[in-house]
Formats: sequence, C-alpha cells, structure tokens
Amino acid sequence: MARLAKLIPIFSALGMVCSHAGPMADKAAAADSKRESYVEGSDGWRFLPAELRFADKLASPDISALAAPAVTVIADFASQLREGGVSLVVVPIPPKALVQSSSLGLTAEEQLAMKSGWEKIMVDLGGRGVQALDILTDYTADSEPVFCLRDTHWSGRGIDVAVQRILAALPGVGIAVDAASAGAQAPLKEVEINGDLGGSPEKVQLRFPAVPDASNAPQLLLLGDSHVLVFHQGGDLHGTGAGLPEQLASVLGFMPSVLGVRGSGATSSRLQLARKLRSEPDYLAGKKLVVWVFAGREFTEADMWKKIPIFPAAKKVDSGG
Repeated sequence: MARLAKLIPIFSALGMVCSHAGPMADKAAAADSKRESYVEGSDGWRFLPAELRFADKLASPDISALAAPAVTVIADFASQLREGGVSLVVVPIPPKALVQSSSLGLTAEEQLAMKSGWEKIMVDLGGRGVQALDILTDYTADSEPVFCLRDTHWSGRGIDVAVQRILAALPGVGIAVDAASAGAQAPLKEVEINGDLGGSPEKVQLRFPAVPDASNAPQLLLLGDSHVLVFHQGGDLHGTGAGLPEQLASVLGFMPSVLGVRGSGATSSRLQLARKLRSEPDYLAGKKLVVWVFAGREFTEADMWKKIPIFPAAKKVDSGG
C-alpha cells in the first residue's frame, strides 16, 4: 500500500501532462470523427489534424515534459555526431497552424501561448547542447505565404527563408558561403500542384536554380522527413529541381547529400543514416555538418523517439579540413 501511495502522485502528474486539450485539439478531433485527413480553415487553408494537436499542446504548461523524449534523443544524436567529428544543426519546421493562425480563428492570447511553448522547446534543445534554428519568427514576419495552402509542406518562399538561416550557420562549421551567389536567386516560376490535403489544385511560386555537378564531394548532409524531398524527388512530391537541396547547392557550389524519408522523420531518418553507415562506413567522411529538417509536430506527435547508435563499432569519421 505504501508503494501504491507513492505511485499515485506520479500517475496523477502523468495524467495532467497528457490531458491537455484546447481549441486546436477539438478541431482535430472533429476531423477525426468525420474521418477527414484535414481541418478546413478560412481562405482556402487546410491543416493536418496531427499538427493542430501539436499546436494545442504548445500552449500547455507541461510542454517541456511532453517534448522531453524528443529533446533527449536529439541531444544524444548531436553527441554521437560530435564524437564522430561532425556538427549538427536542427531545423524544426514550425506548425503551419501557428504561422497561419488567423485562418483558424486563434485569439492573440492563444497565439502567444503557443509561441511561448515553441520557444520553450528551442530553449530546452539549446540547454542540451543542440544548435536549433528557430525560424518561427522569420515565418510569422514574412509577408508571403511560407506554406502551401492545401499541402503539409513549406512553399517555395518557406524554403527561401530557411535557406538563409541555414547559410548563416555554415561558416561556423567551416563551410564557405559565396555571399554574391547567396544574393543572386533564380527567378520564380509558377507551378500547379495537387496538395496532399486534398481540394482543388493550387499554384505555387518556385525557384529552379542551376546546380553544380552532383559528383562533387559534399561537406553537408541534409537529413530529415519529406521537407528535404518536396520539389526535389518528384512524383507526388511535386516535381524536381526546386527543393531545399537545389537552393543550397546553387550557393554552395556542390549538391548536398540527401537522406530523406516519407512520413515521420523522428526515428526513421536517423535509422536510415545508421544503415547507410553500416553499408558505407565512410559515408560521412569529408562531411562537416548534418542539417536535420523535420516537421515540428514530431516533438510530441511522433510514434516514438528512440535512440539509434549511428556509428558501427564507435567508428570516428574524418570530417576534412
């Protein structure tokens, strides 16, 4: 009985962490009950229900506890890479629901609470030694849409903004950036896509830059979910030649290596890297940086956050010059 008495407060605390539900969670639940894969906002905007559940949790006072499994695993990954001579920069994509909050009828108070929760996760990552690029302020301040209307991914403008933040982080790890090239962007081209949230087709503005020979030895690995593949891989990811890899390549003078996965990028992307290193032990040789891009909702909505041993037999890599 004494042991049970000690456990009751723990169970009660866990219940408090898991019980938070607010306006965004209600909208997501309504979509689930109708078996709809999206939540309809105003002005043609559509949102993924899982992203609304995450946005709602950002307003919880327990957000640090909710995101703690993710933060712990990310810090472990950063530590493994660091021991292997490679730096890590994490680029979590802020929730579309927070950036386009007016389309969901959020009050200013609700927006502020969610923004504070996002910032708390960024602080928690920094406290664990992880360099995370917080692009939320950049996104909310931008005058152009940084997400597609009826697709879960960022728009061409969203990629442009992220590229500028990533480029600013590269000199710190010894990767040269040509300032002239960084300012000379390819012209915009209008492309029609069928978004993964359904509805009528939409037109997006994309850049199709000239890219260098992919055979050049890359110092950078882009790792992550479909955000590193959209407008790059083709098929249902809306074409090729205009994704994050191409935008970075046009400035860096080399095409980054790309390891992207469909669906959740929380564990499967790191697992893919671990498998790559087992089949190609020198895969990270010469690389100075891994840029890990994933949807911010993964902090609380991923199926799991599991630590993955990256290097076989604690192998260290030569990151070059």
